[in-house]
Amino acid sequence: MLRLAPSHPPLWRSPSSIQLGPEAVARVDDVAVWQERLLDALVDGIPDAMLLPLAASFGASAGDATAFVRRISGALGRAPEAPPRVRVEVPAELGHAETTTLLAGLRGGGLDVAGCTAWPVDAAASRLPVVAVAHRLLDPLRAARLVAADTPHVPIELCGDRVTIGPLVVPGVTACLACLHAHRRAADPTWPLVAAQLLSRGAVPTEPALLLEAALLAARLVAGGVLGASVALSAGSVRRTWRAHRPHAACLCRSPAGSATADARDDRSSAPTTATAFARPA
Repeated sequence: MLRLAPSHPPLWRSPSSIQLGPEAVARVDDVAVWQERLLDALVDGIPDAMLLPLAASFGASAGDATAFVRRISGALGRAPEAPPRVRVEVPAELGHAETTTLLAGLRGGGLDVAGCTAWPVDAAASRLPVVAVAHRLLDPLRAARLVAADTPHVPIELCGDRVTIGPLVVPGVTACLACLHAHRRAADPTWPLVAAQLLSRGAVPTEPALLLEAALLAARLVAGGVLGASVALSAGSVRRTWRAHRPHAACLCRSPAGSATADARDDRSSAPTTATAFARPA
């Protein structure tokens, strides 16, 4: 489908000149009648196969019509596509208001939410991509089960005044979350101890504005197929911190025989057991 982007409508500069959009991404001088009529049709959209027959009915040759569309290509937008379907998995302790805000953001971001369930769920029951919501850190076992089930997934990790979204994990193709932990452990050998404490700490409420923005960004990662990138948001700043991620050589996530086994072990065995989860390591 060929269509002018809504941000680039035809705007008259003079009785014989048109620009497309306020920034004039394309300009047509000495506008022919057939060009004017074709632009008018492109506002609503033209199926690809109908371009030349329609242009011919307006009096244009095939060559002229093809050249004209190439000339205004910078003003063309993408035709609406069917929204990607996803499942959403949330922690059992996530509040109703927070869940509702997240779902509204995901739908507003262009996703078709097929269902929302509290973890654990049977990952093998559906191969739909999963938006996996967690407090502070996505449980490695939870992530490993999604990889083992060959289920694409994107985490949203809630930390009250900070949220991390991504990366979009496509098993066998991209870095998995175990790869991220392996890279962090290589940079800081104490990371497993730190991660274990994060997993054991209680949930904290996350600000609604952050929840909504996080859901919109997660939807964009899924709908856009953005691989190998995560983004962190903070309540105290309008800046977004993007990070690129690559597979770790020691992780078997891209090996059919050993999906997500290298770093998906349950590190919670070393987690503090005090009520505050702030015990000093032995």
